[in-house]
Amino acid sequence: MFHEGPYTMFSRRIAKNFTRILENFHISGKKVLDVACGEGTFAVEIAKQGFEVVGIDLSPEMLKFAVERTERENVPVVFLEMDMKNLNFQEEFDIVTCWFDSLNYLLDYDDLKKTFKGVWNALKPGGYFLFDMNTIYGLFMASQEGPVYIQQDSSNVFEVQDIEFDLEDSIATFYVTVFERKEGNFWERFDEIHRERGYKIKEIASALREAGFIFSFYDDLLNKSPVSDYSRRLWCVARKEIER
Repeated sequence: MFHEGPYTMFSRRIAKNFTRILENFHISGKKVLDVACGEGTFAVEIAKQGFEVVGIDLSPEMLKFAVERTERENVPVVFLEMDMKNLNFQEEFDIVTCWFDSLNYLLDYDDLKKTFKGVWNALKPGGYFLFDMNTIYGLFMASQEGPVYIQQDSSNVFEVQDIEFDLEDSIATFYVTVFERKEGNFWERFDEIHRERGYKIKEIASALREAGFIFSFYDDLLNKSPVSDYSRRLWCVARKEIER
């Protein structure tokens, strides 16, 4: 269900290009913290490439899938249940990642700033923080693709989303309905509500600067194209400066 389909495809695509992305920005190091790791696809895939990976997530259910994945594929990844707003690592990692608009789930700006500071603390001096976020424009455009958006349509899963966007608060509400095939050709229905906040680029920049990062924003990390007013997703490469 939510641990399959386009969600894992996004993670696999980033994992496939991870080494190339690091080379693009001259990033070295093998110890990675994957924040909001979900069901563990990205963490497991880069562990196969030789990275030493720790994944954290707030959801016990997602972490259960992540652990099962490591056991099934015999890959050594450490998974911990932890809120990204309360990271408690100190200069342990060369690279921190946070993918698939996970940071948009922080609806309070202070929580975003707190998360950035926790990431800064977790990084070794000279370490890098890589992440993506849906832009305000991206969330607004997603809400215009209705009345419903088909997210998954396979022989075993059918998922639709209805998206509302509050222009005043820049918060998108995703009404998710999933039908999953069970034994005997029966279908079970699941309903969830997700909320994401779009932040102004200058707000994200200010929070990163306050945490102590130097950074650049992109529309794409592979060709290093700059973010624009019409970018639906913002990608960031942030660096913790080496103390002089």
